[in-house]
Amino acid sequence: MKVARGRSGSPSGRDLGKVSGEPVSAHMMLDQILDAGNVRIASAVFQPGSRTWWHTHSEGQIFLIEHGRGAVGSRDDLQILQAGDVVYTPAGEEHWHGAAPDSMFVYTVISLGSTDFMDEEVDQVAYAAAWQ
Repeated sequence: MKVARGRSGSPSGRDLGKVSGEPVSAHMMLDQILDAGNVRIASAVFQPGSRTWWHTHSEGQIFLIEHGRGAVGSRDDLQILQAGDVVYTPAGEEHWHGAAPDSMFVYTVISLGSTDFMDEEVDQVAYAAAWQ
C-alpha cells in the first residue's frame, strides 16, 4: 500500500515542447500527487487557451474534471468538458487536452503506463475550430 500525504514535489512550470497556447509563459502547472509503478496521479491547471501536444498513454488515462471548461480531442472525436465530467482515454489513443480560450481548466489526472508525446502540436487553427 502506498499513501500520498500532501504532494510529492513542487508544481512544475510550463512543460516545454508539450504544451501550446498564448501567452506562452507559465500557462500549465502539473502537481505530481502520486507516482507508484505504472500509475501516476497529478493535479493539472491550464490557463485559458493552453493545451497539450498530441500524445498517448500505454495503458490509458482518466480525467476527473474539477473546475472550468476545457476539451479532450482524439483523431476522430472532440468533447467539451466541465466540472463533474469524467473521461477515459484508452490505451494507445492519440489525444490532446486543454483549456477553453476563455476559461481555466483544472482536473485530476490518472495516467496509466508510459506517456509518449508526439512531435505534433495542436495548432491554433485546429484548436480554435474546437470552440466554434
